[in-house]
Amino acid sequence: MSRALRLALLCAGALVALAALGCTRERPPAASSGGTLVVATLVDLQGVNELLSSDNRFTGEILELLFPRLLVELPDFESGPPSFAPGLAESWERSEDGREILFRLRPGLVWSDGEPLTAADVRFTFEAQTSPEVAWSYAHAKEGIESVEVLDDRTVRFRFREPYATQLLDANEGGILPRHVWGERPFASWREDADWFRDHLVVSGPFLLAAWRPAQEVVLARNPRYWEPGRPRLDRVVFRVVPDQGAQLAQLLGGGLDFVLGVPPARAAEIAANPGLQLFPFWNRQYDYIVWNTRRPLFADAAVRRALTLAIDRQELVDALWFGYARPALSPLLSSSWAFHRGLEPWPYDPAAARRLLDAAGWGERDGGRVKDGERFAFDLLTNAGNRVRVDAAVMIQAQLARVGLEVRLRPIDLNTLNEKALAHDFDAMLSGWGIDTSMDLRFAFHSEEAEGGYNFGGYANPEVDRLIEAVQRQRDLAAAKPLLDRLQEILHEEQPYTLLWEPQRLAAGRAALRDAQPNALATFFRLEEWWLAPPP
Repeated sequence: MSRALRLALLCAGALVALAALGCTRERPPAASSGGTLVVATLVDLQGVNELLSSDNRFTGEILELLFPRLLVELPDFESGPPSFAPGLAESWERSEDGREILFRLRPGLVWSDGEPLTAADVRFTFEAQTSPEVAWSYAHAKEGIESVEVLDDRTVRFRFREPYATQLLDANEGGILPRHVWGERPFASWREDADWFRDHLVVSGPFLLAAWRPAQEVVLARNPRYWEPGRPRLDRVVFRVVPDQGAQLAQLLGGGLDFVLGVPPARAAEIAANPGLQLFPFWNRQYDYIVWNTRRPLFADAAVRRALTLAIDRQELVDALWFGYARPALSPLLSSSWAFHRGLEPWPYDPAAARRLLDAAGWGERDGGRVKDGERFAFDLLTNAGNRVRVDAAVMIQAQLARVGLEVRLRPIDLNTLNEKALAHDFDAMLSGWGIDTSMDLRFAFHSEEAEGGYNFGGYANPEVDRLIEAVQRQRDLAAAKPLLDRLQEILHEEQPYTLLWEPQRLAAGRAALRDAQPNALATFFRLEEWWLAPPP
């Protein structure tokens, strides 16, 4: 029962018993405009041209406030496939044959320098995104798009090579860029001088880049030419670089910050109990896992991989490391998603069953360990040394697997080396994590073709899994792919190429005066133009 519903029932009961007295509640303050919000960030802005920036979530979110997309993807993961609200485009329509999407831009859109934003900017953006000279890291999202055609100043047509389910996601990937300014510079020279774009910055979002002091702060200010009347509500947002979470919390508690992201779970209760603060927990599109290198004989047998999962107490990991702000993971499609197979039975923590599976696979107990054909069951478990939660989890998993006779050698290493070893399949087992998008595309991690040069780190190969992944990609309607996704999850659940560990929540915190903040798995600063600060009482 929601808090609002509980309150409504309480008031209703009071009215029956005490009609003369009634039931009142304090009215929330009316939304106000103005003021400055000060936000902590662990990292700095990488640049103002997203096509030249590496995969940095903070940079991506800031640039989306400067360069909005055609549509706004909504954070509604449970009810169905990705849904959208109008952004720069007020409407869109898909052709009957599934080969075209027509976007109609809002009337009167302008850049911050007063120049009109038109369909020509949309086409220019696509040309930049797909230019080999620009070499955008997300250019693969545009591979299914055959052409982008300007029909008039407000109408643009995307034509696709074939119908498929995630066309709208692909068309919407990336903010719209200013052709009348950035188009003056040849694509071949874009990477030669990234600072040029900062000196020639015009935007169309709710905020302007008012100042950027590298390694210190990024300052956004209200864009007076933004299309939505009365937005943003805030005058300015200051993103202050504070590269230590402990220091961020100290500044929040001391009144020097208004909002922080990345509250350690161990500190969450302290924040929640503080009347001057509020905690924002939200389910992230992320899961942590152990990937088994199926090219190594130790992990080639699915029964052995199931035994490993049965021997790991994931609930103990969640309780000890996440303080209630995570749950055991069951599927790579995440339990908060509409695509999650709710009929999957979780693998329990069952050391006895794990021992039986290992015995049946020929790994008999001997001399305090397990041996088969003269070889001990011993392996290295890699993880990134800079992630305290993962290192602590690896220590606990080492102890849990020892209880069934398996020897685990922990190897925390730096993140760059870990990534190199993962791509080269140079590991036994690795504890890491994935952040996933809303396309429900599992090809990157589980299709056999992604084992060479891709992210199928464990070298997992199953022809039926390949077929199902390809069939999902061919669907015109993602909702119609649900039976295929269910079968895909069943196979992965049975074969355990990964032992899925947990789905974490992200924890943000802010001052009690902060209103209408909507951090979510899609964007920490989702609709920042709606956020506001209540005046002191």
